[in-house]
Amino acid sequence: MFAVLNEMDTYLLSVLLMFYLLMAGRRAGSLAYGKDRRHLLRQVRRLRRSLAYAGVMAFLRITVFVTLWMEYGWLLIRDKILFLLPLIVLPAIAVRLFSVPRLAAITSRLNPQDDAPLTPKDRRAAADPGLLFPIQFAAVCGVLGFWLSLASPHMPFWKDGAAVCLVLAASGIWLWWTCRARYDQALLRPRLSRRLLRGAAVTLVLAGGAAVFLWNEWKASLLPDRMVMTGHAADFGGGVEFAHAAADHHVRHGMHHAGDAAGLVSVTELTGPRDGEPDRRFVLTARKATVRLDSGAEAEAWTFNGQIPGPELRIRQGELVEVVLINEDIEKGVTIHWHGLNVPNAEDGVAGMTQDAVMPGETHTYRFRTEQKGTYWYHSHQQSSVQVARGLFGPLIIEPQSAPPEEDLDIPVVYHEWSTADGRIPAIGRSDGFARWKAAPGEKVRLRLINADNNLQHFHLSGAPFRVVAIDGNDIHQPTDLTNARLKLGGGGRYDLVFTMPDHPVVLKAGTSTKQRLGLVLSEDGLAEAPQDLPAGGPFFNPASYGSPQPVPFDRNSRFDREFVIDMHNSIGFYNGRFGLLLAMNGEVFPNIPTLMVREGELVKVTFINRTAIDHPMHLHGHHMLVLSRNGKPVTGSPWWTDTLDVEPGEIYEVGFQANNPGLWMDHCHNLEHAAAGMAMHLAYEGVTTPYEVGRATNNHPE
Repeated sequence: MFAVLNEMDTYLLSVLLMFYLLMAGRRAGSLAYGKDRRHLLRQVRRLRRSLAYAGVMAFLRITVFVTLWMEYGWLLIRDKILFLLPLIVLPAIAVRLFSVPRLAAITSRLNPQDDAPLTPKDRRAAADPGLLFPIQFAAVCGVLGFWLSLASPHMPFWKDGAAVCLVLAASGIWLWWTCRARYDQALLRPRLSRRLLRGAAVTLVLAGGAAVFLWNEWKASLLPDRMVMTGHAADFGGGVEFAHAAADHHVRHGMHHAGDAAGLVSVTELTGPRDGEPDRRFVLTARKATVRLDSGAEAEAWTFNGQIPGPELRIRQGELVEVVLINEDIEKGVTIHWHGLNVPNAEDGVAGMTQDAVMPGETHTYRFRTEQKGTYWYHSHQQSSVQVARGLFGPLIIEPQSAPPEEDLDIPVVYHEWSTADGRIPAIGRSDGFARWKAAPGEKVRLRLINADNNLQHFHLSGAPFRVVAIDGNDIHQPTDLTNARLKLGGGGRYDLVFTMPDHPVVLKAGTSTKQRLGLVLSEDGLAEAPQDLPAGGPFFNPASYGSPQPVPFDRNSRFDREFVIDMHNSIGFYNGRFGLLLAMNGEVFPNIPTLMVREGELVKVTFINRTAIDHPMHLHGHHMLVLSRNGKPVTGSPWWTDTLDVEPGEIYEVGFQANNPGLWMDHCHNLEHAAAGMAMHLAYEGVTTPYEVGRATNNHPE
């Protein structure tokens, strides 16, 4: 609902309101130059129609504002109320008080059958600044309102407010001067040559100003050749401020090494265990390969060990793991990020921040101890929007340390869309239809759902009651049976489902389209087919009220050392030289989004606000977030721990986490196309530096 109303206001009502106001402004400016009294009356009627249509659009916009405010609250509508509403209401009042009575007076004096020439009094009345100025100023407000609908204001609002006031003041002065000049010259219409010259001069000035503005914006948007990830502006979240980038110059120029400056720690020091024989050792070779889906469709993929998805890495909790990454032929380089694992910072696999990208012919070794358990996945964090889409990812399963698995059948279900000659094809692993599995009645089955795609996906399990036993690898406390429930899983997220196999087939359907035939069919002989008509599903699963409460280390009422707000909204402008619709956080795009600054041991709260019309699965590296509230309502079920929180349009989440893993960590939208377009920021601990750089002149391009 929020997405529909927001898009309708931004792209439809604002355009129509601007159109009718501009039409009214043009018609008002030509009233004094009519041929005769009948023509003037016709012009006045057309002008009044334009104003009436504009009034309808203004009323509809205000209705949308009020509806959004009542339904979703102040945080999601504040920019519209503070900026757009005055640009609609105040000009409308001025037009009603000053322009409409004067138009009515002109109409009352004119006769539709009177084709006599206009008198000086008629022309003076039609050129009255009290009639023209409110209408033409309303047109300026309509244009500015349309711009602000696309380039949404952001905190702190006073800066944008000052800019809006300056534009309105300048345009108001100019309009009043032109209206007075028109009134003084109402008896004699300027010659065509003079009007053309004046129009050309105005156009030239506006075009020149626009060209200078756009050139500066384009130039400022270009990503630098080199930059260090600790060089951004800082957001201290209302907490104690501290020096955070004093050593950046030294680090960038090789003047800082481990331990040579008091209070400074390089990410290169924040490693996993360097010594000791690993309990598990894996070798992952990144290389290009032509892979075939079960339907026969072929994809030119980038793979780990030549397969899609990459090999399943199954580990036991507490084990020391060593993974050797070999890049065979991925020209732009590759890394491995352990999505959802709170590994030491140097093992996080982010090119340009925790390591350099591994170029063709090079290797890199990751070592860490797996303190967590559950369902995770790994993927490249070098050009991640491209490389994950091409296939550089795989499932990562961590089993409990001591207890044997409770389930008889454990199936990773990895959703992804592959690019083929026939277009994008969704698949579970490499199966682009219904894969068939054998499961005996009475067996316990665990399905580990992993959304390795950018977009929100739906899953529906029919044929047996089931429980959601884990979210993002974190156990749910006392989960209850669900029947005919639909699951929404954002990009990068994971759900673990458990059920007891009945004596008839069970079907897991994946995908947002009801016509899409993709998923799993489990049956006793493994030969059952999915029925043609699958159940549509009931209400969506709500993690905020599922399961039972359990003691947590902090809650919504705790005292937080730092409180951050991440306000996601649309804007228009340039990003790295390309003009278009931007997805901004706190009014900026990477690398201009201020870094969230923390100290080790602090308790941190983050409020996510999604004022766009699309989902944003927000992923924080190196930490797990406890969801405190959703749309102002506290979480009432099991503690909801997550590392990838899908924030849908119109949603507001409060989350908290303990700053207990020092380093430099990405915090970004895991729709990786959004991250590549600038929807990425960082969490930085006091005193942590990095010797690595990103930029066009480097090999490091994490997004």
